[in-house]
Amino acid sequence: MNKEIFIALLKKQAKGEASREEIDQLNQILDLIQKREIDWPLSPAEELALKYNVKQRIDERRKGKQLSIKPLTILKWAAVLLIGFSLTYILLSSGFGSSTDQEWVDKVTSQTQKGTFTLPDGSTVFLNTNSRIRFPMTFSDNKREVILEGEGFFDVVKNKKKPFEVISNGVLTRVLGTSFNINAANEGLVEVVVASGKVGVTNDLTEGANLNLIAPNQKATVNRFNEKVHVEEIDIDEELAWKAEKMSFDFVPFEEVITTIGSMYHIQIEIQGDVDESCTIRSTYSNKSLYSILYGLKNIVDFEWEKVDDRKIIINYKSCIN
Repeated sequence: MNKEIFIALLKKQAKGEASREEIDQLNQILDLIQKREIDWPLSPAEELALKYNVKQRIDERRKGKQLSIKPLTILKWAAVLLIGFSLTYILLSSGFGSSTDQEWVDKVTSQTQKGTFTLPDGSTVFLNTNSRIRFPMTFSDNKREVILEGEGFFDVVKNKKKPFEVISNGVLTRVLGTSFNINAANEGLVEVVVASGKVGVTNDLTEGANLNLIAPNQKATVNRFNEKVHVEEIDIDEELAWKAEKMSFDFVPFEEVITTIGSMYHIQIEIQGDVDESCTIRSTYSNKSLYSILYGLKNIVDFEWEKVDDRKIIINYKSCIN
């Protein structure tokens, strides 16, 4: 059995469509991989697909759902992933096992920093905070593939011969040349917003899968748990406000302001204390870091804040100054 058939069987089994014979066959192969008697190099896309496949099954089990596989099989899958991650890293670092036969580049933004990066074909990606983009040093001959974690806005150079593909949380977005935004900060939902051109979206990573076509000023929300794709009309300026780095509040309640800021910077902000309902904010913040905004708010609201970790801040509310 080759790697492609193995991955197809894994996906079939994850959907509960595999026969008993196919499940037994998978278990035998997993045992061989654990023993390192089979070495199949995984591309970053395949690696990511398997990773989220396993994670989703484990999450479902934690929620008390009935699974069609045994816990031992889940552990085997996890072991396969660990082997796959190590093998892929070694192969890519050595210049083997990748469709492009070269290393991939990682670009990461911090909790307070956004960043703009140029891809090998001249396309650009503007990353929001707490985000990561992975791409090869040179794209392959038949497609341009990148992997996104978090949120990013893409301005893609048009090339009809080489589709541009973004994989994010198990969701594939494919274009030829356009501008669009992907928000994959939420593991359960992936949002794709189109600014220009048309974009195809699917949560089926198999070759030749059907795409949901999204037009400008539309947003596709992919629910990774029930596999549904919802498309709706949106206000493009509102959806891309984070990219403009501008937030305006016109007598907005303090709690709503904090919620907006947390969403904008991909960070959980918890408010402790009883907030006065009459405490509203009327202000505009442009090209500011997260901490600059918090310090600015302290001129309007009396509070103290503490950083718990890179993903969480606690605000201790005292009173409203205005």
